[in-house]
Amino acid sequence: MKTVAIICEYNPFTNGHLHHLTVAKSDTNADTVICVMSGSFTQRGDAAVLDKYDRAEIAVRMGADMVVELPLIYSISPADNFAFGAIRLISNLPGIEYLSFGSECGDIALLEKTADFLSNEPEQYKQCLSQFLSQGLSYPKARSLALSEYAKLNPEFTDISAILDGANNTLAVCYIQAIRSMGLQHKIKLHTIKRISNYNDTDIHSEYPSAGAIRKAVAVGKLEEVKKAVPDLCYNHLRSVKIGGTPLGDLCLFKIKDISGYDLEKYYDVIGGLHNRIKLAALSAVTYEQFLENAKTKRYTMARLKRISLYVLFDITQDFFDESKNLPPYIFVLAMKKDRKDILAELNANEVNVLVKYSDIEKVDKRLRPYIKLDFKAQGVLNMINRNDYTNRKMILI
Repeated sequence: MKTVAIICEYNPFTNGHLHHLTVAKSDTNADTVICVMSGSFTQRGDAAVLDKYDRAEIAVRMGADMVVELPLIYSISPADNFAFGAIRLISNLPGIEYLSFGSECGDIALLEKTADFLSNEPEQYKQCLSQFLSQGLSYPKARSLALSEYAKLNPEFTDISAILDGANNTLAVCYIQAIRSMGLQHKIKLHTIKRISNYNDTDIHSEYPSAGAIRKAVAVGKLEEVKKAVPDLCYNHLRSVKIGGTPLGDLCLFKIKDISGYDLEKYYDVIGGLHNRIKLAALSAVTYEQFLENAKTKRYTMARLKRISLYVLFDITQDFFDESKNLPPYIFVLAMKKDRKDILAELNANEVNVLVKYSDIEKVDKRLRPYIKLDFKAQGVLNMINRNDYTNRKMILI
């Protein structure tokens, strides 16, 4: 079995995703595609537009052989920990030879050169980074500007000067660093496909509109425009999405208002006095959107604040996250092809922490159960805010 892994959100599954899946399998000459997909919430702190089982089913019907869930604690983490969780899970899947991902540059050599650079930061670069951080910029922005500034002084790095400007480039570099930190660089080969649209591109009429552009069109009921941008199966699911606001923001704001600033400091990624800013912003806000605007600065991005809001909602403390990194991974299978039960058989033969339904929680390492329960809780919250009436589903065979 020769397998290519794809780390994804499919929020929702677009024609661009179908293109990537098809090209990844063809270019790597793989006979198997396994997708590691975020479940109910995504890396930028947003709720998924469709239930994870619906998105997994679409992916399998569009060509994947199996879809497994990236646990919530990693799917809503910053890029480095998102990558850590995904790569560690992939390392426990059978027959993985390739990791395929989209990138703005479409060049593995440049991405590896950037990873090399960031793993051995020159002193001059560190000084540039400190300078930009002192201006109140977020770490990702400061790092991007510092690399660009360093490249001006060191022309041999001109070719990677703008790499970190791209969100997908940045995530790809994190994948490479995670692979190397786990000693997997000789086991997992890299494959990338150049993104045609930008992650933040809002043009629904481009050749391959971004998932963000599609979500915005769905949110305002422009389904006819969406129809051209996604496979028919995905479109049929999106037609059932209920238009209008969701209570997610209200839930988050209430929870933040309800806890003390002292307790807020214990949550994941709440560092450097950020708990005070978040608490004050929440107390003076009457809506979640107002809270985000009050709390946002150049240093504290909207995505980070939305992720932290979810950490508070789901009671993810820094200690709880840190503990997860010292535990073995678990593999929750969401969907697979009926004729590929050989993958599941190999998984069960080599891994003890494999689940195909929630009740399998009784079979896995007891230390993992709080994290699996968290995934289940997240699905319940998503179905509530998306106004669906189902939860606790089991693996879909297609």
